[in-house]
Amino acid sequence: MFQVSKKLKLVKYEVKDWAKKQFGNFQDKIFMNEQKIEYVERKLLENPNSFRLNSWMTRLIKQREKMLLFKQKYWGKLSRNEWLVKGDRNTNFFQRRANARRKRKLIMKIKDDSGIWIEDHKTIADRFITEFMQRFKSAHNGSRNLPEVGLTRLVLDTDNDELIKLPSFAEIKNAVFSIDSNKTPGSDGFGAGFFKRYWETIQYELVNCILEFFKNGKILKEINHTFITLIPKTDRPSQTNHFRLVSLCTTIYKIIAKILVNRMRPLLDKLISPVQSAFVPGRSIHDNILLTHEIMHKFKTLKNKTSWVAMKLDMKKAYDRLE
Repeated sequence: MFQVSKKLKLVKYEVKDWAKKQFGNFQDKIFMNEQKIEYVERKLLENPNSFRLNSWMTRLIKQREKMLLFKQKYWGKLSRNEWLVKGDRNTNFFQRRANARRKRKLIMKIKDDSGIWIEDHKTIADRFITEFMQRFKSAHNGSRNLPEVGLTRLVLDTDNDELIKLPSFAEIKNAVFSIDSNKTPGSDGFGAGFFKRYWETIQYELVNCILEFFKNGKILKEINHTFITLIPKTDRPSQTNHFRLVSLCTTIYKIIAKILVNRMRPLLDKLISPVQSAFVPGRSIHDNILLTHEIMHKFKTLKNKTSWVAMKLDMKKAYDRLE
């Protein structure tokens, strides 16, 4: 696992150096290309039948097409609009729009519990850290032993064996290629598309890396590193609870998680209560919506004197922890 992490870091340095040399002055290259095209156009007005000038113009136009296409795809990823990549050429309008979207993500100020605006960046960062630590940490100190309440054992020994067994080569490959290539990468900068594109080169080292985790039950700190980004829930967020967390994990971490998820998925139906209708394959949250509608309709049409009460529980941390 350490060898894979080290090699990825070396590749990252080489790629960054290559990108700097190739695209570091990309805008200047486009400008120089336009200047050459204008020069050749003036010469063609004087000698329109020149084979050398016409060939030169063709090469310059193809070069410009490639550079503009690359620029268009780059800004298309920043703006996250598919129509930008597949539609018209990129212009300053689209660049301003992408920059404006980036600025909207900046958190310039936030309200405290008293409703007072906080504008100091360090204070804002400390408040987010404190708030989310309190929100997601356990209310209990240390491990707890659950009392014996006579619950039926649903996970059999054969199920446990399937969950903890070493993954096969095909299982690891299937997990790799089932991850979206365009998902945002983690701290190492390598998305799933890199592992798919160069699978033939890195497959054996990657497989051994995954097997090492399942043998030892430990993961390298560099692979376990995660970027956390804040996604606003509202158009004008003003408090910390107006943001939700999204973790940008490394691809190796995602592969391990994908394997575990694929193994646990067949057991969910018998482990999770039938009344839980959302986030379980084969069930739909619309069932609860229809059921609630029928109950409320029943309340309105009851003619006897019996009183009924409907209670809505907002469990904002229902899927954040298990206690």
